[in-house]
Amino acid sequence: MKLIQDLAAARREKGLSQTQLAGLVDADRQAIARLESGVGSVGFLLRVMTALHYHVSGLARGATLPEQMKNRRQVMGLSAEELALRAGISTTTLIALENGRGTVAPLTKVMTVIQTSRTERRKPNLTPFLPSIVGERDSRFTPVEFVSILEEVWGRIDLDPCAHTESPVRATRKILLSDGGDGLRDEWSGRLAYVNPPFSRMTSWLRRADEMWAAGTVNKVVALVPARTDSAYFHDHLARVCDIGFLQGRMQFARASGRSDKANRVPFALMVCIWGATRQEIEAFDRLSPCRWLAKTDSGLSRQPDIASSYDDPTVPALIG
Repeated sequence: MKLIQDLAAARREKGLSQTQLAGLVDADRQAIARLESGVGSVGFLLRVMTALHYHVSGLARGATLPEQMKNRRQVMGLSAEELALRAGISTTTLIALENGRGTVAPLTKVMTVIQTSRTERRKPNLTPFLPSIVGERDSRFTPVEFVSILEEVWGRIDLDPCAHTESPVRATRKILLSDGGDGLRDEWSGRLAYVNPPFSRMTSWLRRADEMWAAGTVNKVVALVPARTDSAYFHDHLARVCDIGFLQGRMQFARASGRSDKANRVPFALMVCIWGATRQEIEAFDRLSPCRWLAKTDSGLSRQPDIASSYDDPTVPALIG
């Protein structure tokens, strides 16, 4: 359980409560509490590790823990069958773990077998992207270049439902918390709404966007969010009603001036979720901002008949960038 204990220690060192960390990874506090007791999925563990800039050193090379585990096994000269036997798990379970799937309990068993005397948590350098206060993390403005792409494809943005006074997004109507507005409560309207939501409440904003589009109060919605594809909501609903494009590379978000800032480059992949787009609009967007597009799993749920159900290659890799 050393891995899990170190994970909890990393959270405390950053001054984060379980509730605050849950906000960073779009989960609830109970999920963090369960993870810190050794219960949860490997996918969720990796999300939390990314949020905390947690990386295991002294184990093996690899960008992620599953990659390190596989490389460590190979350095030890063990087959999957041999390591699985030593860890007391099935070979199928081990292979799943090395591919980032499965649960934390067998992962900790494998770590007990393969860790070395040099295996420890690498303490990260603090970066502006992950301050202790969740609210600061959510003040991240869309680059002017990306706003220009949206305007070239769809024209002027009619609504920014989670607007900020310092944001470079030019929208006819802005819903501002500073004015007493709340895009999660107030009605949306217009031809095009653009949503760059607080990442700590990503799912709430995606649900609201879907609700407003389905109700017909807004014709098209474009949301820019982290590429988190492991939630039930993504699989059971979002992937059925949206055109989802995984952006290439890592985006540099903007400062209040509107200029992109390398310090605000996100350390994970991003995706666009688009409601109500035609195939021609998707193609135009892709020419200006290349994506790998996910085919809808059930186009019958689309409200408009001319929604693009896929784009060229429906195969989506686990991570883009």
